[in-house]
Amino acid sequence: MTPTQTRIPAETHGISLNDLSDNARFVLERLHEAGFEAYAVGGCVRDLLRGRSPKDFDVVTDARPEQVKRLFKRARIIGRRFKIVHVVFRDELIEVTTFRGGDVAEVKRADGGMITRDNVFGTIDEDVWRRDFACNALYLDFASGELVDYVEGLTDIQSGRLRVIGEPESRYREDPVRMLRAARFAAKLGFHLTDDSERAIAHCRETLADISPARLFDETVKLLQGGAGRQTVLELKRLGLLEYLFDGLATWIEPNDPASDWDLIEAVLEATDDRVAKDLPVNPAFLFAGLFWRMLGRHRIHWLHQRVPADDALVLAADEVLGVAARRLMIPRRLAEIIRTIWALQPDLERAAPAAGAKSPKTLTDEQRALIDAPWFRAAVDFLCLRARTHEVDASVCEFWRKHAPERGSEEEQPVEALKPSDFGKKRRRRRRRRSGGNRQKAGA
Repeated sequence: MTPTQTRIPAETHGISLNDLSDNARFVLERLHEAGFEAYAVGGCVRDLLRGRSPKDFDVVTDARPEQVKRLFKRARIIGRRFKIVHVVFRDELIEVTTFRGGDVAEVKRADGGMITRDNVFGTIDEDVWRRDFACNALYLDFASGELVDYVEGLTDIQSGRLRVIGEPESRYREDPVRMLRAARFAAKLGFHLTDDSERAIAHCRETLADISPARLFDETVKLLQGGAGRQTVLELKRLGLLEYLFDGLATWIEPNDPASDWDLIEAVLEATDDRVAKDLPVNPAFLFAGLFWRMLGRHRIHWLHQRVPADDALVLAADEVLGVAARRLMIPRRLAEIIRTIWALQPDLERAAPAAGAKSPKTLTDEQRALIDAPWFRAAVDFLCLRARTHEVDASVCEFWRKHAPERGSEEEQPVEALKPSDFGKKRRRRRRRRSGGNRQKAGA
């Protein structure tokens, strides 16, 4: 890797500042006018170099988070491990990060080497060595339009190479989530991991058990909703990482085994990838309902063999399956309820549909109207139709309900957020102990 920076002029690298979003240019210009360094960085630069339109833009600067916040009306500082600033616009969010420093003594680490606190600021010369992959470590200088490259990142993009900056094993141990990102970038970009970057994963993957379930869930949603969910899951399985996200699921994903769960999981992932490609909202609850559906069926059969009524068996199976998922991931309660609803509606939709070959009734029954009015009915029908595609359900059942629930595709739909601050609960206030009456009198005397 190049020990010093290489500056590539705009006429050579081909990116124009006009290729950035209006909001990203506004943030960069405001920082520059205030006397700070300002660069577009990371995935947006990588995508522009590949001729793609970035979905979001990240900015890096030498301004401290408090200084950035003072420059913008709608800005908030977030993060504990490393503070960053979100500058919020009506239709976009720009993430602004301060250059990370290289003072290793100031970085707080756990016993295994994982970084737990990292609010150490520095210069661009130090910041580059704190980034994960060389292809994501290119800086577009707002002042000059030049591309700044320290680690031959441009060469990696041109050759389709995914390479960890620094010694891979120590970088993975610093932040085990980097292994998940390696799988995501390899799948999304079609890049190949270098031998040393891939080999180190086998030695470090167990460190994912040290990541909090909340963060692991958030990262999992990014993996599945990044537009290449199908290929990402296959890459996670290939690298031996899938079992650290979904306890017990990895053994049921065998693309060449008709007895596995892959046909339905593949259909769910492909449907999600298609919606992401069309820039339509996606629902993480729908994804998880599909991932665990066959597992739910196996648990339900167990309870049916115990002579438990069908509806109760489904409830008990849902409790067990979501309990298995919770060993790795913190699925927020509101999403778990949507998952349960999608699952619970499946047998109801099958039972209330006309028999195969029968004519569709002119008027709906009370039960059918009640199902149409049920929460998450449309998502449940979408899932039912994916099951029909894999021959779990007769196609006529899907066709009947689709008439009353047109396929989702409205741009007015709001995406279901994976995590909200409320999902973490509120801290309980400690009540002050009231003094007894005798003590109050004594104090008053």
